[in-house]
Amino acid sequence: MAVLFSVVTVTAITKGEQLGFLVGGVPRELSDLEGWTAFDNFIGEIDEEMDIGVHADGYIYGEGEVYKATPEEVAYFYKRMEDNQDFLTSRCQNIDKADFDFNWSPDELFRMEMN
Repeated sequence: MAVLFSVVTVTAITKGEQLGFLVGGVPRELSDLEGWTAFDNFIGEIDEEMDIGVHADGYIYGEGEVYKATPEEVAYFYKRMEDNQDFLTSRCQNIDKADFDFNWSPDELFRMEMN
């Protein structure tokens, strides 16, 4: 069994702030990132409308049938990367990448939650 996860970089384009983190699968749209704590915390700190850029490099760990990494498996990969700086290049296979942008508007989100 092979586990699919991504190294993601999100950028608040206007502010130039960036954050890197891991998620299960390869995100291709905003909904693929929602619910991942690092992303939710990053986006929650943005209090004005702005464009957000996303870059994801997808990796597979293991062999066989591919499935998306769970949050527990993502935590395991964080630990492996801390212990071995070459973990991605020596133990994983880079198989995909994705880039997309979206417009973040905290005002719209607030109105949606109130309905």
